[in-house]
Amino acid sequence: MTEMFRKLIVAALAALTFTAAIVPEANAWNLGSRSRHQRAEMAAAPLAFQLFCLKNPSECRKSRRSVVTYTPKIRALLVSVNAQVNRSIRPRRERGDTWSINPAYGDCDDYAMTKRHKLIRAGVPASALKIAVVRTRRGEGHAILIVKTTSGEFALDNIRKSIVRRSQTGYRFQKLV
Repeated sequence: MTEMFRKLIVAALAALTFTAAIVPEANAWNLGSRSRHQRAEMAAAPLAFQLFCLKNPSECRKSRRSVVTYTPKIRALLVSVNAQVNRSIRPRRERGDTWSINPAYGDCDDYAMTKRHKLIRAGVPASALKIAVVRTRRGEGHAILIVKTTSGEFALDNIRKSIVRRSQTGYRFQKLV
């Protein structure tokens, strides 16, 4: 089997598997009564994320808790991981859309996945960490990490040094996975 054919099969299986998991949930909800934010959370995950999860299932497991208790220790952890990852990856636009962890070079999704990976390893519940696919003020596609805490949602972004509340990003949120 050629490498290209194998990738095509994996992509098709990922799309079918993920769609099967999403469609019943979407049909069970009255979409018209949901806020734009809630509908965005239900949107199908990007194909590159689905493929990443097929290759790295341990990175995509959910946890029981979907919120982390906001403490000074958690705040310090978020600041530290955001700064460390922003320094460790050299920015580079990718030709294809491949999501990875700890690359030497990468784009926004690589930063977000690496931050998610490090926070999970530090004890933050996986279900409290969401990858947000957004549009910047210039209309460009971008990915950031959202951390759901008892004090609200915070954005970890490779474009800015500081951590801000989700509402302060200035981004238009499209998907939250």
